Amino acid sequence: MNNQPVLSRAHIFTAAFFLIFVVLLFQVSRLLEPFLSALIWAAIIALALHPLYRRTVTLLRGRRSLSAILMTLATLLLVIGPAVVLFVMLASQVVDLYQWTVKSVQSGQWMDLWNRLKGSALGSLLEQPFVAQLDIKGFLVKGLSQFSSDLAGQVAGALKNILLLTVNFLIMLFALFFFFRDGETYYATAMEILPFSDEQKRSITEKLSGTFSAVINGIFLIALLQGVVTGVGFAIFGVPFPVFWGFLAFILALLPIVGAAGVWAPGALYLFLQGFTLKAVLLGIWGLLLVSTPDNFLKPIFIGKKAKIPTFFLFIGILGGLKVYGFLGILFGPLVVTLVIVFVQIYREEFANR
Repeated sequence: MNNQPVLSRAHIFTAAFFLIFVVLLFQVSRLLEPFLSALIWAAIIALALHPLYRRTVTLLRGRRSLSAILMTLATLLLVIGPAVVLFVMLASQVVDLYQWTVKSVQSGQWMDLWNRLKGSALGSLLEQPFVAQLDIKGFLVKGLSQFSSDLAGQVAGALKNILLLTVNFLIMLFALFFFFRDGETYYATAMEILPFSDEQKRSITEKLSGTFSAVINGIFLIALLQGVVTGVGFAIFGVPFPVFWGFLAFILALLPIVGAAGVWAPGALYLFLQGFTLKAVLLGIWGLLLVSTPDNFLKPIFIGKKAKIPTFFLFIGILGGLKVYGFLGILFGPLVVTLVIVFVQIYREEFANR
């Protein structure tokens, strides 16, 4: 007869340890929650620039702290600084665009443009019953009302949280230094505690790294380039609010369906309806040759075999990630999909055939 207790001291210790550990993790997550976005952005920037950091360490003969300081300062001056300036310009142009649109609706200028459009080669399409019955002016007024309400709420929220935004910015820079300097140590520690074999860890790392590189280089940076080129083209050919439209082109370029053509094509149409036929044609050529066409051969080059998941799942991950996680979902969505695929593969190798 077995007289050993059902629960030994080792079992009790293990249960207590993990219970306390989970409680501590929960408390730490609560502590980090206000600054989570800053830490995530710092981690993303550090990962994206890690090859450059390694070169800097080599040039400085292994001085990791000095290399991390220089990389953080360079990131502040060359990446974060311009991004903040563009954000301020974007906020200003959003407000100006709203005011300009309100005046255009009230003065009837929008309806003049609509009438010119109906008189153009697209008039037959616009005379279709489902289009002709649209209340264009009512739609614009209602849309602008909702837009102004959302804009006011966002501005008020930003003003209330200006101190928190400043603190988040400083924390991001502070975290960026440590992610540069100690990121490899953090990575090694994470690999040690994962309950997988070395081969499985290597598979997870390779697939996540490939997806990260594909999203950053093959999608995010190309979309950013398309947004910049679109904004520059709008500024050259006289389309108002080029920073706003460039930002919108960047957002649409992240999507596999519409793309930046959803911005530059209406911009060319706007110039045509305003009577600037030559500018409209030149903007159309600009958009076709410099914005949309490069996208077709740059993405295969940058994504190529780096993406360790099918392209379809990559874009589904981006679209779903944007919906669930917001802007960070551009990266989080594909990474989550990649993890699911890796875990399915591990399951097939370890359990399915038993």
